[in-house]
Amino acid sequence: MPHIVIYSPRLSRETKVACAKAVTQAFEATTGHSADLLTIHFEEHSYDNVAVGGKLLTDAFPELAAKEKRFREQP
Repeated sequence: MPHIVIYSPRLSRETKVACAKAVTQAFEATTGHSADLLTIHFEEHSYDNVAVGGKLLTDAFPELAAKEKRFREQP
């Protein structure tokens, strides 16, 4: 059974639906295999869990810190 892992920052449900559809279509088109058993796993991470150049993304990029704050404030 084919399995694709998408490692990304947090995504809205609508974005995940669109991404899953696009990845499934690309899988079928490029491999010639049916996607009936294709599993797509979204592995989301906090911007606080990634560092580049010795700095957390939330420290290096204020716009990402603002996104992280909005996610944390959601119920």
